Amino acid sequence: MFVGFVKIDQLLDERHRRFTPLQRLLSRAAEQRAWTAELRSVLPTGLQPACQVRALRGGELIVVCLDSAAATRLRLMAPGLVDQLRGLPHFVGVERISVKVSPE
Repeated sequence: MFVGFVKIDQLLDERHRRFTPLQRLLSRAAEQRAWTAELRSVLPTGLQPACQVRALRGGELIVVCLDSAAATRLRLMAPGLVDQLRGLPHFVGVERISVKVSPE
C-alpha cells in the first residue's frame, strides 16, 4: 500500500481505533455545519450565504467569505459580533474572529 492511500475497508474498520478516520472526518464536517448555522443566525440576511465557519480554535473563530466585499463587512462587524456570538452554545469562548476570503 502506498503512503497516503487507504483502502475503504480500513477507513471503516473500528477494531483498533476509537474512531475511524472517516468517522472523524464526518464529525468535523457536522461540527462545521452546526457552527456555520449558528453564525448565520446572527448575521444580516444578505451576508449569511457568503460566510462559512472554517474552524474554531481556542478563542479564535475562523470564518471564510466568498468575496472581499463580504469579508470587509464581516470584519467591520466583528467587534460587536463577538459579544453576540458568546451568547450562543458553540461560541461561548470566542474572543476574536479571523476573516479570510476563499471563493468556491
